[in-house]
Amino acid sequence: MDPASPARNALHLHPEDAVAAVLAAVPQAKWFTQTTPASVVRRAVSDHVSAAVEVGAMPVLVVYAIPDRDCGGFSAGGFDSTTAYSDWIREIRAGIGGRPAAVVVEPDALTAADCLDEAKRAARYDMLADAVEQLGLDRTTAVYLDAGHSRWLGAEELARRLTRAGIGHARGFSLNVSNFFTTAEEQAYGEEVSALLDGAHYVVDVSRNGLGPAPDGPLNWCNPTGRAIGAPPSATTAAVHDDADLWIKNPGQSDGDCGRGEPKSGLWFPEQAAELVRLGRG
Repeated sequence: MDPASPARNALHLHPEDAVAAVLAAVPQAKWFTQTTPASVVRRAVSDHVSAAVEVGAMPVLVVYAIPDRDCGGFSAGGFDSTTAYSDWIREIRAGIGGRPAAVVVEPDALTAADCLDEAKRAARYDMLADAVEQLGLDRTTAVYLDAGHSRWLGAEELARRLTRAGIGHARGFSLNVSNFFTTAEEQAYGEEVSALLDGAHYVVDVSRNGLGPAPDGPLNWCNPTGRAIGAPPSATTAAVHDDADLWIKNPGQSDGDCGRGEPKSGLWFPEQAAELVRLGRG
């Protein structure tokens, strides 16, 4: 559980916030971006893993700092060079320090690579492959290379990209990160992809999929209304290769301003948080 999750930070500022209290009580992934640079990320990761170890929990980390991240979209950012990113990844591995951990590698970086020109796309594949290999050197680290969701790429194309990006050095892949598709749909897709990858395992983000996706339309993935928190995280799943259904996205954290002047990506969005909890409770 992240002691500095958006919900916990909101609860610290407003102890009476019942919505933040509900969300803060659920174990969630810890995201690391370029805002925690290589000079300090080893300590930050080590502190987070140590806190999890102390309470007998499995820390789930997300690395999200690849150059040209989000192709200039609402979550644009990342490091300025391959070297800076590579050094940062190695510091994260050092921070984990051979202790049990799960790491989700770069949400959307692989599935959205078509936005890049040929040279940058090749460099992205190489960076992902290096990150997966480095983080996977410790057998106690379960690495999941992000694979978007069931309605982005066909299973064969996704399997091809995952192979090119070094899935052979990972435990498997992640699905539905920061999205809303149902667990059953993602598991069916995950099993199809897994069969093309010699039984690779996967995890599913269920943090905001309690009512499934918003109706099709522009930006239906960006702070859509009428959504709900999903089931609590669990390692007991309904699919053979699904290792765990997790809260990877932090519910209540904005997807971006969405062209509507909403909070920027990563900031607390109290109205959204309240709706997610209200509808998630039926």
